[in-house]
Amino acid sequence: QAVKFLHNDNFFAVAQRKYVYIYDKRGIEIHRLKDATSPRRLEFLPHHFLLCSMGDTGVLHYQDTSTGEIIAQHRTGMGPVDCMRQNPYNAIINLGHKNGVVSMWSPNLTTPLVKLLAHRGPVTSCAVDAVGRHLVTSGADGQVRVWDVRTFKPLHSYFSRHPAATVDISQRGLLAVGGGRNLQIWKDALSTKQKSPYMTHRIFGRETREVRFSPYEDVLAAGHDAGITSILVPGAGEPNFDSFVANPYQTKKQKQEAEVQQLLDKPPPSTIVMDPDQIGRVNKEPTEIQKKKKQAAEEASRLAKRKQAEKNERKAKMKGKNRA
Repeated sequence: QAVKFLHNDNFFAVAQRKYVYIYDKRGIEIHRLKDATSPRRLEFLPHHFLLCSMGDTGVLHYQDTSTGEIIAQHRTGMGPVDCMRQNPYNAIINLGHKNGVVSMWSPNLTTPLVKLLAHRGPVTSCAVDAVGRHLVTSGADGQVRVWDVRTFKPLHSYFSRHPAATVDISQRGLLAVGGGRNLQIWKDALSTKQKSPYMTHRIFGRETREVRFSPYEDVLAAGHDAGITSILVPGAGEPNFDSFVANPYQTKKQKQEAEVQQLLDKPPPSTIVMDPDQIGRVNKEPTEIQKKKKQAAEEASRLAKRKQAEKNERKAKMKGKNRA
């Protein structure tokens, strides 16, 4: 059903018929996760070491892969989903449902943070850009819409004769849309509406199922009925990589040290919120509320001083009266 790499390329999770299985790079089974039954979609949050799974039961599972602990289990109440993608900026999980709604989830709440009516039919796919600013959804109604995640309002939309089955966004903001035998790549399609695609590709005799851009490379992989087709897309990948984030020349010792450092820096699941910048921010209150609090504190201080003075006065009056 789905395959997802974990914190590095040594382990990957596979959603099979009944459960989720974790294998190492040699293909040896390491774990079997029985809590996630009938899985269909998988996502992994690398900073929090959380494996998210969604199955036919309509329950969203969060499981910590470093400890094996079940962090949260949320019943969506909207049945199984066809798409599940994470927002890489804030680690929020986006689910596309059959009723055209896109819901955004966090392990801290049992209800969705946001419910967005994106299409008039089932949501077939969704994707979020690297900075977490734009959300792209495709539906069975033939629409491919671009949303502003900050305001949850549509920016513009594109019409597809063949309903798009899958969408993906590259590191440099290129949008790939696949549906039927057609595959289109749009450039600068998130910020402004474009009139024509940047590139088009036709897969003869095949139905496109999934498209994904390769990070740090100008390559787009398209999965279809007969296998995988790779396409060169100039300008798709980020040319300059950060060795602290992704190092293609990483040695075995560096990989081990990076894994230990990731575990030490692992934030708790409670830090998964819509606006991660609010963590550690000083909550600046309005001036009127600050004045009221200051007046209340001064009044409380005056009352405390008055009570202490009366107490001291009573003690002074009682001095020597209990002596014979």
